[in-house]
Amino acid sequence: METHNLRTFISVVESGSFTKTAEQNFISSTAVMKQINRLENELETQLFIRSSTGVDLTPSGKVFRKYAEEVIKLTDDVYADCHKADGTAQTIRLGTSLLHPSAPFMQTWHRIKAQVPNYQLQITQLSNDLTASNREYAMLGRDFDIMIGTFDRATTRSLVQAIPLGTYQFGIAVRSDNPLATQEIVSIGDLQDQTLLMVPNGVSEKNDQLLHEILRINPNISINYTTGRYDINVFNKAVNDNSALISLTPWENIHPNLVFVPP
Repeated sequence: METHNLRTFISVVESGSFTKTAEQNFISSTAVMKQINRLENELETQLFIRSSTGVDLTPSGKVFRKYAEEVIKLTDDVYADCHKADGTAQTIRLGTSLLHPSAPFMQTWHRIKAQVPNYQLQITQLSNDLTASNREYAMLGRDFDIMIGTFDRATTRSLVQAIPLGTYQFGIAVRSDNPLATQEIVSIGDLQDQTLLMVPNGVSEKNDQLLHEILRINPNISINYTTGRYDINVFNKAVNDNSALISLTPWENIHPNLVFVPP
């Protein structure tokens, strides 16, 4: 009985849906169903009652859940204890990239590392900024263990377990020859003659709040929307189109020809 099947089983129990589990684990619904079917065949019993609204545990499934959780915990404990026994330092892999800078975590790490002498930090470069489809979250636990980033409740509710290290501020990133580049601060009123570039409604709760406020103050403002969350091409587009990009403080130095103006 493979532990990844057990983890998928627990994920289905918690989400109540094969589809939601597939979305959260970045695999297909068919792959989820195959893993559950494999467990049911091994146990020779049905674990879930399927319906058009989702899934519910059978009596056997409720019993199995307890054992599945125990096996997963035991497997994790065995891994950790074996490394402790042979004196091998465990490595914490910190995923980093232009859009996921590791600097905000380093102050925390330097403060706590003396308390965890059996752990060492390894910085792992993310292969791409795959933020448009949230695929970097699928690499958590596989290619790296933790990631520093810009998260809001829409993300942390369903995709990751997050620990707040601080807060970021919205601002405007503009080309260095844009009139706003010389200002010390920028207000929504200053954007009257600008074309805004930002993610569309529904991607980020904080962004949605900002968008609502911008449209409330200036309902006729010109806005171009990205196809999803930011990647480096969005910053290039802001430069090429001379648009005012809604940005965040950790990204103020991403593009050499963009100037970040705080609110």
